[in-house]
Amino acid sequence: MKKVILLLSLFYCSDAFAQVPGSPAPTPPTRNAADVISIYGGAYSNISGVTINPFWNQNTVVTQIAIAGDSVLQYANFNYQGTDWAGNAQNIANMDFLHVDVWTNSQAPNVYAISSGPEIAHLITSQPGSWKSVDIPVVGLTGNLSNVIQFKFDGGTGGTIYLDNLYFWKTPVPVGADAGLSDLKVNGTSVSGFASNITSYNRSVPFGSPVPQITQAPTSDPSANAVITQATAVPGSASVLVTSANGLVTRTYTVNYAFSGPTVPAPSPPLRAANDVISLFSNVYSNVQIDAWSAIWDNSDIEDIQINGNDVKKITFGNFLGVDFSSPGNHLNLTPMTRFHMDFYTESPNLLGKVFNSKIVDFGGTSGEVSAGELNINEASTPAIASNQWVSIDVPWSSWANNPNIRSDIAQFVITSNLDIVYVDNIYFYTGVPLPLDVREVAKSALKLYPNPAGDYVTLSSEAMIGEVTVLNALGQVVSRQNLAATEATIDVSAFSKGIYVVIAKVGNDLVRKQLIKK
Repeated sequence: MKKVILLLSLFYCSDAFAQVPGSPAPTPPTRNAADVISIYGGAYSNISGVTINPFWNQNTVVTQIAIAGDSVLQYANFNYQGTDWAGNAQNIANMDFLHVDVWTNSQAPNVYAISSGPEIAHLITSQPGSWKSVDIPVVGLTGNLSNVIQFKFDGGTGGTIYLDNLYFWKTPVPVGADAGLSDLKVNGTSVSGFASNITSYNRSVPFGSPVPQITQAPTSDPSANAVITQATAVPGSASVLVTSANGLVTRTYTVNYAFSGPTVPAPSPPLRAANDVISLFSNVYSNVQIDAWSAIWDNSDIEDIQINGNDVKKITFGNFLGVDFSSPGNHLNLTPMTRFHMDFYTESPNLLGKVFNSKIVDFGGTSGEVSAGELNINEASTPAIASNQWVSIDVPWSSWANNPNIRSDIAQFVITSNLDIVYVDNIYFYTGVPLPLDVREVAKSALKLYPNPAGDYVTLSSEAMIGEVTVLNALGQVVSRQNLAATEATIDVSAFSKGIYVVIAKVGNDLVRKQLIKK
């Protein structure tokens, strides 16, 4: 056989033969079904919906081959490739490790677990010519352990690698001794980076927001007991004391709250004629229909918050956020618009090398990108990135790189940034001039409702005097009517059923309508 390999190498074909493993990967140990989440391999039951070749338009060729009766993945001409199970996202927060068996000739690939959090590379050091078994701690594997949808392998230089036994696993806990949580939710959302073996978390709270509440703390063992102690103020801490079923093991999870972000809302835009503005997000204008504020193909998170009653979006960046409105009927014709506006705020102390870039994507009547315009903001641009203050981007089309002449079929808006956390507001395209000053004053009398969604109480505020306030249910029936005669007042909605209501208020000389959600 050595003579054959040597002969073939003279014809530069050794890669196709010399890189085939001579034996299968090591057989994983027997594990309880609850202690493993298997993506690919023959030792355990794999989850459903796994695609071994997600077709990412790469040169890598994915093939399943058999080695001594064991199926393995072959990545030929390897640069980067992965495995996808986006339709069956997995919560790996209770797992301890990611296991990978890899065989290479000379490659040193990186492995990633992809979720809605940041992508984090983990190098698999080369062990040429033999299988290498790697166990990577789940903690720090990805920015969101609750929603893992893909593996990605990169770092290839065109050779071939082989993969097998891709799974997550945890060390078995003796029966009755488990004092862990399977999830920890604050205000209905899992805390960022949650893992069962991480017990302390920090959560930022928008200035002026109510004290967050722990809403769910399910135990890994249904027979264990969890006692929640809520925080009473911000800054402050909440805790969950978990006691195992046998009463011998305890574990305390803590969530620490601190105010962060802007202390005042973004500047309120001027009132404009309805035909002069196309708004993606603003309290002043009517917003267009958005399919997803964080598309399935992005790697960032977005959260709706309120700052002193004004709606704001908080973005936690991986690399980019994709705002998608590509469904039929939702595409935008921006041809009549002449300028773009967006307000953003960051607390990042070091702005050197930081960017906040926008992109509009024109489908041009097709099902995908035909052209795009890009707007790059950095520490040297106009406007420039600044810390701890609202920055208003208000620029003409000529400011956009590639300045697309055709922008009649815009279907996506993308923001790319390395600023970690950014708050955004008032994202819109416009033309013409604001309405006259006497009409523009109506914007000052705009009614603010918070919190919204509301619990037992909702606060109404305005710069102008609020008079009679009427609340209608979804059937148009009056469920509440009262005269506030104040610029700020709190009304009791505890008797309202869950659902959507319309608030009609006399504010100054105007009637203002607002939607209220009762949770």
